Amino acid sequence: MSAPAVVLITGGARGIGYAVAERCVARGARVILWDVDAEALRSAARSLGPLAFAQRVDIADAHAVEAAEAALPHAPTHLVNNAGILGRAMAFDAMQAEEIDRALAINLRGTLLVTAAFLRAKAPCDGASILNMSSIAGMNGGAKGHAVYGATKGAMLALTAAMARDLAPELRVNALAPGIIDTEIQTQLFADRAALEATTAGIPQARLGTADEVAEAAEWLLFGAGYVSGETLRVAGGRK
Repeated sequence: MSAPAVVLITGGARGIGYAVAERCVARGARVILWDVDAEALRSAARSLGPLAFAQRVDIADAHAVEAAEAALPHAPTHLVNNAGILGRAMAFDAMQAEEIDRALAINLRGTLLVTAAFLRAKAPCDGASILNMSSIAGMNGGAKGHAVYGATKGAMLALTAAMARDLAPELRVNALAPGIIDTEIQTQLFADRAALEATTAGIPQARLGTADEVAEAAEWLLFGAGYVSGETLRVAGGRK
C-alpha cells in the first residue's frame, strides 16, 4: 500500500523552500523541514501547522545529516533539494579556497548527502519523486563574480540527469531553474531594492518572479507530471 505523501524539504524555513512547503501542506501532505536557522524553522513550523515538522540540520555536515535521518518523524516519500547559498562574490584571479569549498559543500555535497539519506529512509509511494533546485545561473554562468554558484547549479543539472537515470522507475527526478525571484538571496546581489527592480529590464515578463510561482511549478513536478523525468524547467519569466 502506498504511504501518504511526506515531503522532505531542505532549506525549507524561508523563501522558495517555505513556499513549496505551503503548497504541500495545502494538499494534505506532511512536510519535514531541514534548515540551519533554528528560529526560522520554529516560525515556519508554527505557520504551517500540525502537518509540518522541523529539524535543524547543516546538510554540509555528514554526521548531522545521518543524525537527522535517524530522527526523522516520518519516512519521507518525496524530496526537495532546495538548500543552497549564493556565496561571496569573487573575481577569477582572487578565488578563495574556503569560499569555494563552502559553496561546494552546501550546494552540491549537501545535496548528495541528503539524497542518500532520503533513499535509505524513504517509504514506498506510488508517484514518488525528487526535485532539485538549480538556477538559470547553471545555464548562463550567473551574475558577475558568482561563477562558483553558477558552477554548482550547473552541476545540479548533470546530477538531475544521472539521478533520473539511476533511480528509475521507482523515482522520477527533475529540476527547476528559477530566474530572478524576489527572495532574500537576490538582495545579496544588488546594492538596494531599486537596483534589484532595475533588472526587470532584461526579463521579457518585465517583473521579478515570486517564490509561490516557483512553488507552483515545484508542486506540478513533485505530484503531477507522471511521465516527466530527467528534465529541467525554467521559471524565469522568459529570461535565459
